Amino acid sequence: MSMLQVIVVGATNVPNVEKFGESDPYTTVEFKGEKKKTEVQKSSLNPNWGETFDFDLKGQTLGGSDELLVEIKDWERVGRNRLLAKCKVPLRNLLKGGAQSENMNLTMQDGNGRPTQCQLNIKVNYKPPPSAQPAAPSGGAAGQIDQQGGDVLGGNMMDLADGEEEEEEETGPPQIDPTTGQPVPRPKKRRRARGSMARRMLGNLSTKATDFQIRVKIIEARQLQGDNIQPCAKVTVANQTKTTRVKKSTNSPYWNEPFFFNFHMSPLELFEDYIEFRVFNAKTFRADSMIGSFKMEIGQVYLENRHAYMNKWLLLSDEEAEMKGAKGYLKMCVCIVGPGDDAPSFKSVPAEGEDDIESNLLRPAGVQLQPATFTVNLFRAEDIPRMDSNFLQGVKKLFGSDDNKELVDPYFVLTFAGKQAQSKIMYNNDHPDWNQALSLGIQFPSMCDKIKFIIKDWDRVTEDDIIGTYALPLSLLSSPGGEGFLPTFGPCYVNFYGSTREFSELPNDYEDLNLGKGEGVAYRGRALVELATTLGQMPDQNVTDIESDNVLRVQKFMRRRKFKLHAAFLNATMVSAIDAPVEFELSIGNYGNKLDDNVPPCSSTTQPTNAVFDGCHYYYLPWGGTKPCVVVDCSWEDISFRLETLNLLLTIVDNLEGNIEQVKIGTKAKLPTPELAQLLMSLLEQLVNDCRKQVALPQQGRHVENNLDKLLRTYRKEELQYIIEEASNLRENATDINEAISEVEGILQRLKNLAQEPQNSMPDVILWMISGDKRIAYYRIPANEVLYSSHPDYIGRKCGKIQSIQMKYPGRLGDENKKPEVPALVRCKIWLGLVNEEQEWHKMQTEGELAVYAETYENQLSLPIVGWTSKGPLNRPKWSDSQGKVKSPKDKFDPPPGWRWDSEWYISPELSMLYDKDAGHKTFMEDVYEVQSRMPGTRWVEASRPWTDVKGDPLASRTEIQLPVGWTWEDEWDIDLSRAVDEDGFEYCVEATIGGYGPVEKTYHLCRRRRWVRNRRLVDSTKQKKHDVSEFSHMI
Repeated sequence: MSMLQVIVVGATNVPNVEKFGESDPYTTVEFKGEKKKTEVQKSSLNPNWGETFDFDLKGQTLGGSDELLVEIKDWERVGRNRLLAKCKVPLRNLLKGGAQSENMNLTMQDGNGRPTQCQLNIKVNYKPPPSAQPAAPSGGAAGQIDQQGGDVLGGNMMDLADGEEEEEEETGPPQIDPTTGQPVPRPKKRRRARGSMARRMLGNLSTKATDFQIRVKIIEARQLQGDNIQPCAKVTVANQTKTTRVKKSTNSPYWNEPFFFNFHMSPLELFEDYIEFRVFNAKTFRADSMIGSFKMEIGQVYLENRHAYMNKWLLLSDEEAEMKGAKGYLKMCVCIVGPGDDAPSFKSVPAEGEDDIESNLLRPAGVQLQPATFTVNLFRAEDIPRMDSNFLQGVKKLFGSDDNKELVDPYFVLTFAGKQAQSKIMYNNDHPDWNQALSLGIQFPSMCDKIKFIIKDWDRVTEDDIIGTYALPLSLLSSPGGEGFLPTFGPCYVNFYGSTREFSELPNDYEDLNLGKGEGVAYRGRALVELATTLGQMPDQNVTDIESDNVLRVQKFMRRRKFKLHAAFLNATMVSAIDAPVEFELSIGNYGNKLDDNVPPCSSTTQPTNAVFDGCHYYYLPWGGTKPCVVVDCSWEDISFRLETLNLLLTIVDNLEGNIEQVKIGTKAKLPTPELAQLLMSLLEQLVNDCRKQVALPQQGRHVENNLDKLLRTYRKEELQYIIEEASNLRENATDINEAISEVEGILQRLKNLAQEPQNSMPDVILWMISGDKRIAYYRIPANEVLYSSHPDYIGRKCGKIQSIQMKYPGRLGDENKKPEVPALVRCKIWLGLVNEEQEWHKMQTEGELAVYAETYENQLSLPIVGWTSKGPLNRPKWSDSQGKVKSPKDKFDPPPGWRWDSEWYISPELSMLYDKDAGHKTFMEDVYEVQSRMPGTRWVEASRPWTDVKGDPLASRTEIQLPVGWTWEDEWDIDLSRAVDEDGFEYCVEATIGGYGPVEKTYHLCRRRRWVRNRRLVDSTKQKKHDVSEFSHMI
């Protein structure tokens, strides 16, 4: 039995958060999800607990990454207990072998990770399982293992090669030779290396042949050295070798392939053999095509917990010249299964577990990584959403204060490979100017491919909230090889996406999106940063201030130009939201967001319209021949030279994919070889012509480029030239169609790698479907895809073109497919360009005439006896926008300069009112409510409005309701008892205009109603159509 015991002794200088009296502290200790807590010490800042907690490890050993989470909290009789201090306690010091004990005096931190004066005294005792001691398994496969071999082999770092010995000088005062008077050289003691210890621990093994299975899973590789490589991995166990599939044109292949090796050997023979991992460039299998390798003894794996290495990273090197450094990283699992052993699961860890990669690395002896420094110059941020409640602001206004503060306290966190640096906190500021340099020391090259930028909101009491997360792939910021370059970036804005911007006191269903999990559904701000890499040194300080000269240097990268975002909506079908009017909102960044009070209103939404049944299964918006158009004014940096190059590369990729598909279709159709050859030649000819097109260049006085722009332009030109040479050579020498297509697919992958722009500071265009005040579904479109350019090769592939957009549910609703139906299918045209290019959008609209309307909504309130009136507690202006937020009286509208009114104000009915409520239906349930009322202490009598609809508007009685033309009744009128009603079908409320019906009658209820229903069926649709035409002919 294995056990971890924690004794909480006491604490000193506990923070006092009480305004009256002192804190009531208690301590919680959490280990692997199991939490235990001490008793509460009332009114004490120096509590003594002396309580012991036991954690049953269930026969498992501690891992090198295991830790305790210790928190001190203030107990509250009413409300949430508040965090006073916390600390994470690593347990790696307990892995020295055998039972261990350690006294710890912990310096606690506050909720934001800052050290405090609080000290917590604990004692930790660890009792490992008997299996952790090298012992002979009774009747097991390995026979007897020497228990005197010393330290267990197989930590996180393999510092010495097998069989090596390390010299160690004896300590003590030097000895003097009396004949010469010179110091006598100290004798060297020989200390066995860890590989030799492994042999000692496995030295007394059985020689009887036994069945073993060695399972290996090759998961992925990263940072492989070489250009245009096609990597595959080989694993050799003893005398058996197996190979993964070949991955084309990538330095970070993902295989996830398991292999099984079966042996009938004695443990003595098997455990002294080796497991070797090698990665090759499969493009040419030559003697020098090996990228890197890693070798370990099989016995080393057997000595690990459960005889396995799980999700370990291997540092690949060159056996011939190991001092050349790392050749890449390989992630694998390996386990040894003998008779009676349970094989561990080879499930991969989630992507979020990458933060601690470097502590999970096996490294061969002699391979050294270079120290390096990542420096991120953090200048400023903007458009950060509100994160805090405005309760105190409302209290201040009651006392006459006009101090309006931004309700967010942002700070910036830089994380990479488990390390992080944090900026200062900017209180009450949604556009902070940090002007700080954040530095992290790393070992280069690192297997971690993404550097994360996180913006957080500081909270005084609760845990800090994450505003947004941005992951920047280093593979896009650097180039390997002798002519490559180190990671560099900016100065450039990075955009943060996550949950919706609207603040709510209630828990947010989409908070996981702010962590970078899944596709963000809304823009949440941007930050201006710059990244530089320095080799050969580690940083002296993690955070420093940026000099004023550097702050002025980046001003030119912040120049803005005015853009226009246009959209024309053709139709919206398969609409799932039918309970309230539906509208579509188009936004880019924070421009066009109608639900954000900090954004000036603009015509970014379609008119709210109720959906109409289409007669089959779905609903649609009845726009008819008048299609809604929206326009959004915005201002951004002009980075068109980056996006135009990206559009050019994406066009080349699209053309090549289409041509490859044509050749494959011809192959399946078994076309004659000459015709297939002609298709292949045409493909290669177009590929060569496309790659010869000039990439977009920055224009003097319009664009500002940085160092990465220059490096990427040179790199892309060289790669395109290489592709031209390869395609030309393939065109001349190709003899086999399948082999040629395989080569072309490798070129396609290289083009896809080129068609990525890391410095795209233009936010995505986001289309939202809104029902009432609730966001239902969304769709994100990269800005470059709808960007206009006067050059035909640089225009976005969807710019001004009709596209069918299938809306998506946000967050977990979309990921988990909880709602199987499509939210909506929208056909529209979207265009983005500079203001001085706006006429190009109007030239594209050849299907109809563009008309501009001014609209305002008249608001009225229904009052008892009075009826509908514009007087009374409306809670909104008499004339306003559709939401009732902006006062819009008709006499305040003035046409813009150069425009005039074409007509007087007229009433435009909501479009769905032009359709009957049974439009499109084959069967329909007619319903009407019977309403009764009473005075206090009297009987129920017929109300002043005896028959109404569900909203309380008067209707004819059920006996007077006429059957429409072409329909027939299927049954008689009946009371609806399938709702929350009493046995007579009545539901009760105090007053009909107030609502709030319930099934139980109370003495204070003055109104009641019940629902009568009757089904009818359509028998002749032609009569109905004639009736509809005659009814609405006066409106046509």
